[in-house]
Amino acid sequence: MKPSYRITQRARLLTASLALAFAGFAIAETNAPPAFLSVVTAHFAAWDRNHDGILATDELDALVADPRVAKQEAAAVAALKRASRSRTIKLPPLTLESIPALATNKPDTGSPDLARMYREGMTRLGNATHRELFASGLPKLETIHQGKLGNCFCLAPLGAMVHRNPKQVADLFTARGDGTYRVQLGKQAVLVTSPTDAELAMTASNEQDGIWVNLYEKAVGQARNEARPPAERAGSALDALARGGSAGTMLALITGHEITRFSFKFAKDPAVAGKEREAKLKELSDQLAAAAAAGRLMTCGTLKTTTPGLTPNHAYAVLDYSAKTDAVTLWNPHGGKFSPKGDPGLKNGYPEKDGVFELPVRDLVQQFSGMAFEVPEAPLHENPIPP
Repeated sequence: MKPSYRITQRARLLTASLALAFAGFAIAETNAPPAFLSVVTAHFAAWDRNHDGILATDELDALVADPRVAKQEAAAVAALKRASRSRTIKLPPLTLESIPALATNKPDTGSPDLARMYREGMTRLGNATHRELFASGLPKLETIHQGKLGNCFCLAPLGAMVHRNPKQVADLFTARGDGTYRVQLGKQAVLVTSPTDAELAMTASNEQDGIWVNLYEKAVGQARNEARPPAERAGSALDALARGGSAGTMLALITGHEITRFSFKFAKDPAVAGKEREAKLKELSDQLAAAAAAGRLMTCGTLKTTTPGLTPNHAYAVLDYSAKTDAVTLWNPHGGKFSPKGDPGLKNGYPEKDGVFELPVRDLVQQFSGMAFEVPEAPLHENPIPP
């Protein structure tokens, strides 16, 4: 006789409870929060919507998008969603038995650090108590901190725009009065719903200064998904956002203007030296001076940098250029701070506050791959996404 679903589910809950009891010492040793595992045990039956004992990708996506999933439950769902998206760790099927085992394993054993992910989600939700569009007036660059989606490519051009004209950024958003918002990305208007708690746990934090950054991220992901054929779309807007992309392409998207690129390959090529190298550096400095004077938006990106404080394979906003010092001012979407141990430079890094720091153009071309410049007089003729 086949056991009923209720009996089977009760058995799974009992198994999970025993697993948690026997794993108590491991939980303490690895700092896995009992709250996370308690949330999983309490809600798994409801999460498992097809009742097959496995929390599948589509079920996770539905939970992330569900506004009824809130607070600790949302942080737990966000942790599982982040873990399931990993490109380096292959997870077993997410069941009531496997999740406690994953949570109590040490991260260096090849398991995701669910404890850290849960804590990060709770911290972000604690910092998102103001759910207005703009909590304190116009957007501020210093409040933005990139989340856990690897989407520096879309935040860097946004940061450049905030620095140039915060009102222009504010004008991108329109509350429609029914819980939805219109986000204007260049020539394209995208309608998005207010971010759920699980979405807030994964996207950028804004220091309680409103949800506009999160709406922007959601709109970019949605636009990227809608631009692809159905068979190539990601499971959700945030999944589409997490695929990565080009900061230059995003710069074109949000401004509605064409861009030009300047490659720094010459700086790593030993065949380019002497007068030829100096000529390329002068050409770059001249372009930077002209763009800064005209208020044109600029972005750049690192390589596999070895300079402390610089993030490898990461997009930055170029905020300004000083002809006097031949140096650029950059903004890191992580919005952090850094103090070099020793004299500032390629060896020790550069002083950084709220993600903003300055470095010479000669150092820029060594550690970065290239730049993108806005061309306001050249409107886009077609949608630049997908990248």
